[in-house]
Amino acid sequence: MSPSKPLRYAALVALVALVALLAWVLLRRDAPPPAAPPVATPAPIATPAPVATPTPLAPASPIAPAPDASVAPAPPAPTAIVHGAWGSHLGEFGHTTESEANPEGPMSFALAPDGTVAVLDQRNRRVQRFVAGRAVSAVALDNEAAQDLALTPSGALVALDRLGASTLTVYGPDGHPSAPIALRGGPIAEGGAVTGVFADAQGIYVEREHREVVRVADANGHEDPDRPTLWGRPSRDGAQLLRASIEDAARGVLRVSVAARANGAMDWSSTVSAEAPVLYLAMLDSDARGRVYVAAATGHASPDGVRDAATFVARLDGAGALEATMNLPPRAGGDEVFRPLRVDDEGAVYVMNPTPEGLTIHRYAWAR
Repeated sequence: MSPSKPLRYAALVALVALVALLAWVLLRRDAPPPAAPPVATPAPIATPAPVATPTPLAPASPIAPAPDASVAPAPPAPTAIVHGAWGSHLGEFGHTTESEANPEGPMSFALAPDGTVAVLDQRNRRVQRFVAGRAVSAVALDNEAAQDLALTPSGALVALDRLGASTLTVYGPDGHPSAPIALRGGPIAEGGAVTGVFADAQGIYVEREHREVVRVADANGHEDPDRPTLWGRPSRDGAQLLRASIEDAARGVLRVSVAARANGAMDWSSTVSAEAPVLYLAMLDSDARGRVYVAAATGHASPDGVRDAATFVARLDGAGALEATMNLPPRAGGDEVFRPLRVDDEGAVYVMNPTPEGLTIHRYAWAR
């Protein structure tokens, strides 16, 4: 091949390329412009809700604990119904402090429906009557061995001598004593087994070992030779018979039982928790509305004495349901007392408290 042929061939290729380029330019100029790609419209931005400014907390006030039926509330302040120093004058009380025995002052007291308080001042051989806190009279006793006292509906006094002569004596409204009635007989083998004396419109009774009661005289003080027994203590209204016992001393459980006096059928039997160990029963009583009251000395006994000592009192309604409880202060001093608590017709609790200075009977009204 001659050198002129490659040149002609290269010129031909260049010419074809130039024509193709010119055609592409012409086609590009006449084509419509490409459509712009769609642009997404941004979603509107939600306006944030206003934020509430926290209210500053008020200073915290003390919160009263919720009532707890299992804990006996403190009672309201007591009212002093009777108060007297140790001595022998009217309004004072006899007292002994023997070195080999417990101190001894008044052993018992009783309440009359009219508000009169009768105090067994046995060391001075008398029963003193108090009206509105003032001693108004005294009835002389035959000896100083009496330990319990009851009042009959007619106003007579019944004094119980269980350990000395083992007799019961009725003193009329004029103070004149009846012939002593022997405690021994029927179910009662010895005077020391007697745990209380009671009186109502149907007779005079003594209790044996905190269980059944024995009718030893009619309401006028005449001895009953038959000595019939009742299942428990007569209630204030005379319609029921009452019993109480310690069911579990360590756990503080008491049992109160009530039977119908008319036929002896059990009306109800309920347990009550004192929320503390029970040392001994201190009261079983009722009021004019048929409510029943039980009290016990509580605390933790130790060789050094009793810790957390108190007197627990519970009130049960006529069906045996627990209505209210309260804790009373323990008795001051170590005086021997046979019956330290009573309940009046309305249900207020009276407590006899001997102290080194004298004797006070306090009245506690229920808070609810």
